[in-house]
Parts: sequence; C-alpha cells; structure tokens
Amino acid sequence: MKGAAILSASTLLVKLLGLLFSIPLANFISAEGMSYFYGAYDIFTIFLMLSTAGLPIAVSRMVSTAYARNCRKEADQVFSVAFWLFFGIGALGSLVMLLFPHEIARMLHKPGAAGTIRALAPTTFFISVTSALRGYFQGRSNMTPTALSQVIEAVTKVAIGVGLAAYIVNKFGDDTLAAVGAIAGVSISSGLGTLYLTAYKLRQKRKDRALPPDSGPTPAKKDLLLALARFAIPITLGSCFLSVLDFIDSAVLMDRMMIGAGLLQEQADWFSGVLGHARKFFDLPTAFVVPISTSLLPVLSGAIVSGDRNSVYHISSISMRVTLIISIPASVGMSVFAEPICGLLLFNNPQAAAGAARLLGVLATAIAFNSTLLTTNAILQSFGRTTRPVIDMAVGGILKIVLSYFLTAIPEINVMGSAISTVVSYFLIMVLNLLAIRETLPSMDGIILTSMPILAASGVMGAVSYGAYAGLCAVLPQRLAVIPAIAVAVAVYGVCVVAFKAVTYDDVAMLPKGETLARLLRVKRKFKPRHMERRARPVKPGQGKHMRRM
Repeated sequence: MKGAAILSASTLLVKLLGLLFSIPLANFISAEGMSYFYGAYDIFTIFLMLSTAGLPIAVSRMVSTAYARNCRKEADQVFSVAFWLFFGIGALGSLVMLLFPHEIARMLHKPGAAGTIRALAPTTFFISVTSALRGYFQGRSNMTPTALSQVIEAVTKVAIGVGLAAYIVNKFGDDTLAAVGAIAGVSISSGLGTLYLTAYKLRQKRKDRALPPDSGPTPAKKDLLLALARFAIPITLGSCFLSVLDFIDSAVLMDRMMIGAGLLQEQADWFSGVLGHARKFFDLPTAFVVPISTSLLPVLSGAIVSGDRNSVYHISSISMRVTLIISIPASVGMSVFAEPICGLLLFNNPQAAAGAARLLGVLATAIAFNSTLLTTNAILQSFGRTTRPVIDMAVGGILKIVLSYFLTAIPEINVMGSAISTVVSYFLIMVLNLLAIRETLPSMDGIILTSMPILAASGVMGAVSYGAYAGLCAVLPQRLAVIPAIAVAVAVYGVCVVAFKAVTYDDVAMLPKGETLARLLRVKRKFKPRHMERRARPVKPGQGKHMRRM
C-alpha cells in the first residue's frame, strides 16, 4: 500500500503538470497547429500506456515471483530478456517514425503532422526501455524510481516543450513549427527519465554485488520470453486499447469530415484540434481514479490468493463505490460547467473554447463510464480474466468506429459524431464489464443501488452550484465565476453524500483521521452485507467458469 500511495501521488502530480503543459500551448498555438500536436500526442499516449501500465506489470510480476523464491539470478535474467526485447521494439518504432513520418501523417489525414511525428520518434525508444526498468523496480517493491522518473519527465516536458513552442511562436510566428517544438520537449523529457532510471539501475547493481551469492537455477531465456509474452500481451492490449482506439478514431474522423461532410483540410484540422482540447479536459478526472485501479489489482489479487472471500467482496465493493463517488459528480460538474471551464482554460482562444465546450458537454457524460471500466478492468484482471476486458473493449471499439464513421459524415454533426460515439462505446464497455463481474462476484453490491444516492447528491450539487454560478456572473466575468462556483459544488456535494447515505463508515475511515471524521459527520456503521454474513470459501484466481459461482 505504501508503494501504491507513492504511485498515486506521482500520478496526480503528473496529471497536474500535464495540464500545465497543454493549456499554455492551446492558448498561443492555433487549433490547426494543435491538431498536428494532438496527432503525434495520440501516438505518444499509446507508448506512455505501455510504459506505465501493461508491460511493467508483466515484468514486475515475474521479478517479484523470482524474489519471493529468493532467486535473484532469475529476476536479473527476466530483466535482461525484457530489456533487450523492449530495446528492439523501441528502436524499430523509432526508425519507422523517423523514416516514414509523411506516410503516417497521411494515414491520420493530417499532412502537416509529419514534423511532429518525426520529433516524437526518439520517445518510442526511450519509453520502451523505460518499461523494462520500471517493471524491474516495481517487481522489487521499489516504486520510488518509477514515481521520480515520471515527475522528472513531466517537469522537463513542461519547461522544455512549452518554452520551445513559445520561443518559436514569438520568433517565427509558425504554429506548425511550434507544435514540433512542443513534441520535441516530450522526446527530451522522456530521454531524461530514461537516463535517471538507467543510473538508478547501475547503482542498484553495485549494491546487489554485496549480497550473498544466489545459487538458484536460472530458466532459459526462451522460456522467460514466452512467459513474459503470455502475461504481457492481454494486459498490454487492455491498457493501450482505449489509446489505440482514439488514434484510429482520429484517422476516421479526418477522413469522414473531408470526404463525407465536405470540409476543407483547414476546417477539418481546426475541428480536430478543438476535439483534442475537449478530450484533454475529459481525461482530467481520471487522475483521481487511476490510483484506485492501480492499487486495487495487487491488493485484490492478494485476497484472492489467500482465499479470503469476505475481503474479496469487501475490497471490490468499496473500490467500485469510491470510483462512483469520484466520477459521477465529475461527469455532472464537467457537463454543467463545460462552457465556463473551456472559457477559463482557453482564455486566449475564445473561438476554440466555444467549440470545445460543445464537445465537452457531451463527452463529460462518459467520465463515469470511463472511470468505472478502469476499475472493473482491474477487478477482472485480479481474477486472472485478462482477456475479458480486451474483448469487451474490442466490441465497444468497433461500435465507436462504426458510429463515428457515419455520424461525422453528416455536415450538421461532423466532429460531434466522435463525441457521441465515445459516450455510447464507453457505456457499452462498462456494461459488458459489469456483466462479467456479476458472473464472478454474484453477491457484490449492485452498481444501480450503489449509484442512486450518489446520482441524487450529484444532481443537487449541479443545481445548487449552477444557481450560484448564475448569481456570481452578475459581479464576475463568466470564466472567473466558475472558480467559486466549483468550490460551492464541492461543499454541497460533501454534505449531500453524507445526507443521502452515499458513503459508508468504511469509506470515510480509509481517509487520514477517517474514524474521527466519520464520527464528526455522524456516518454510522452499516450492518454487514449479505456476502459478509456467509461462510467464507477459498477463492483462487484462474479457476475458469466455476470461479464465477463465488
């Protein structure tokens, strides 16, 4: 849990720094220029997910298993195999982006993005190498190198990327070149993060020489490679699927807006850039949900392995409830205040702010769906059902592409088709995941009953805070009035979740000084749910269909 807390803190900080990176760019680079930036950034996001989620989990699992058996030589062998595998993948990806940037840009239907794609090429190599290093340290239960490398990358990305882009705009007035400068900052920051992890690994290697020699057997590299692939591929696909989906959707969007809706290249680039802004704001609330899914998987896996049925139900239920407590009001708040939020964050680009607000108002409804599917993915993966989330996301992804293909070709809808298809597909994926969890954990607290008081509290919050916002607009500019209105929303929601009994004593008790806070708020203990009253039975991961009768 200490390691999870370290990663959670770094994730929140990285998200905040990411906001400080993208918002300045969006205010002094045109929407067309930002379209090229987001085109390359979609590729970066895929590799980022590989670096922070899929591949490191596979490596860390194998390394931790080896250390649990006191087989350090095997752990080092796992790292060696993973390092050279990721080294080759990263080098190949970098070469493809360096040699064929124009072809990739044409595939995205953004010819002007070739420069940003070429500038991003080194990042694919750095992030691939970083995956092996982070997985190794996480396998040794040392989360500090991962957290610090993420912070180093985020800080230098803001300083170098924004600095280069601002210098180019002021010196040359070229938005396309400024987008290249911003992406170059991403590549440089990734290189610095890799350099830090490499230095940390060399220092760790020197420390390990002082340990007693390890005489345990070392598996063949081929066997380790196959074991790594078997576990890594489903997790990696699940982690990267939504990012890949956005990449494909971006290409479909540009094609259909120009060919189907009859827009010019410049118009399509502008709409694509505005959609990128809306997606960036849409992703912000997940910074508070990702730590839940990150910490949930190892804790829940431990309860499953130990056969503690009561803990399995309790951990799963409380994780889902906390996810909904965070994500449902975020959906309501983002939807209600989409216009003033975009006006505040895009203060220097009012036309782009207005376009992004329309899209964000629709996209915001999917925040709760997206957050829920992240947590349900972690629950299913904890039970060894790593392929089910991938299948569910593939079904939702196909629906998204089909809907986007037809809707964006309608001139009156154009880019809004992408937002609508995103909401529908995320909802479908969430429902499919919940059905799978119901098969595995039939007595888990129902999501409908859990969400009803949270929805009621969020509804009151939205109505009261919007009334406060309307009153504040009489004395403050609209984009500034939203700040105290959000503060009102937080206060009203805090009161309502307690009044409507949306939180339990256990939810509040998890917080620092939580038991004292629960007594002050008069949150009472509830009777044990049905699954807590039943006789505990052993729970084991990977038991197939009979596991679902648990």
